[in-house]
Amino acid sequence: MKQSSHILRRSLAFGSILVGASLGFACGSDDGNDGGADSGTGGHSHLDTGNGGDGNGGSDGAPRVGGSVDLTEQEVNDILNASCTGWSGEGEALPAVLQLVVDTSGSMDDRAPGSNDSKWEVTRDALASALESLPPSVSTGMLLYPNQNTQRNSQPGDVEDCVNTDAMIPIDALGQSGSDHREQLADALASANVRSYTPTHDAFGYALEESLLPYQGNATKFMLLITDGAPTLAQGCVNPGGRRGVSDAPTQPIVDLVETARSEHGIRTFLIGSPGSEESSNSGGGDMRPWLSRAAVLGGTAPDDCDEEGPNFCHMDMTQEPDFAAALSDALASIAGQIIDSCTFAMPDPPEGERIDPALTNVIITWGSGQSTLILGDDTTDCTVGWQSSGADELTLCEETCKAVKADSNARLHLAFGCGVDIIPVR
Repeated sequence: MKQSSHILRRSLAFGSILVGASLGFACGSDDGNDGGADSGTGGHSHLDTGNGGDGNGGSDGAPRVGGSVDLTEQEVNDILNASCTGWSGEGEALPAVLQLVVDTSGSMDDRAPGSNDSKWEVTRDALASALESLPPSVSTGMLLYPNQNTQRNSQPGDVEDCVNTDAMIPIDALGQSGSDHREQLADALASANVRSYTPTHDAFGYALEESLLPYQGNATKFMLLITDGAPTLAQGCVNPGGRRGVSDAPTQPIVDLVETARSEHGIRTFLIGSPGSEESSNSGGGDMRPWLSRAAVLGGTAPDDCDEEGPNFCHMDMTQEPDFAAALSDALASIAGQIIDSCTFAMPDPPEGERIDPALTNVIITWGSGQSTLILGDDTTDCTVGWQSSGADELTLCEETCKAVKADSNARLHLAFGCGVDIIPVR
């Protein structure tokens, strides 16, 4: 049975942009196809790319390589009404979940560049403004660290020795302005205890394992770490300096946590290095920013043209900014735009006894101009034009395809299940 198309609208923070996605599915009889008429309806393609050709793969086990093909109205009808298109449903854009891990160590009381306020006051105000601007659908949790006077252990101890875990704000939907959850986050920022050492490993690991990973909602998950210096306590709240005093703690275990979150759980991690994050606690310890950049690369949030060693670092580096407040606000706005703007959609539940086969899933975008384009699946690691299955019940548009959809507020996304791309010749 056919279901009518639905328009799905997602509000995007810091711009009030609306992206429409109409997800329609059909089944019916195969009336034949026109055998490969010239593509398109006369308008130019929104995606400047070659197509996958007859070897796009998928149904015969060969890897798919993405691409796109402009379609005529007849070809769209042939795909949506083919006899193999045996079931229908509705998909929805996945909401975002953001887990904040924010450094409140004693150095955050130092004066911020370009301001008479402390680094913490600038961070607090920027976070409060960013959270207030996020739409109600976004879910957020927050752990400030250490947020207490820390205990420095000579042997590994409990995370509670150096992180105020009791004050962690559990993940929940932000809701409308003035909601209880928004007020809870605002109160936590306002009452932060800014002091002591920097137990980044324990704080990040705790927030990941005790908050974000257990979260059961169907959502796209992100971490955000904001820190102003080298970690000074190792895992288990261990003081790496011993009797020598303050010393840098190992950073590679934190990078490994970020990598595991991405590779095993699909969690992307943003990292902001506040002024001071370039400095080592050790005499002659060197620049500490590269570890943050490595984490951003492995966490899936690094820009294409970055260098882990700088000066164009891969994380959001605030150390070179003359005005920390303005730069931090811009960085948070960029992050918000990325998490809300993600082109990931929940697949509809299949009928009983059926399953979703990515090789037998057709994705068609109808642009505001009226032109329709078949978007081909992509099984490669470097996907630019196409779409990928990002889980048993998720679909993600590749980078250039995602950008094109965002740029066209009237774009509609159609999905049809059960047929391979060979319903029409893929030119």
